[in-house]
Amino acid sequence: RKSCAWHCPRSGQICSSQRFSRKQQQLEQHITKTNTVMKSSISSSLFVIATFLLTSMTEAGRASMEKPKLPEGFCPPETGDVTATTGECMCHWQHKNGCVGSGCQYQMGLSWYHYSCKDCRCIAES
Repeated sequence: RKSCAWHCPRSGQICSSQRFSRKQQQLEQHITKTNTVMKSSISSSLFVIATFLLTSMTEAGRASMEKPKLPEGFCPPETGDVTATTGECMCHWQHKNGCVGSGCQYQMGLSWYHYSCKDCRCIAES
């Protein structure tokens, strides 16, 4: 008979190659299960982190729900409309010349100004 024995560290006994083979299979199965659990855990953690970051970014871009206190005579209805929450006057004439003043904005085809601009006003379409 061929001697294929090794020393078992737990029991201190000499283990046969068959027993070694069975132990090796059990160890490989345990490692496979552990790897599967770890992959699942990492995937779950990444999902939670991604969801948190996306929610945070979405909330950061939202306007305040409270309406600001606007100055008297801000944004006459004949030439513009006041936004509900941001305190801006959207000029009816959507042109780069639709607003005059130091704080006028013309972006993405919209002409507007913020209530903090004291010398801004919308002008009627000409």
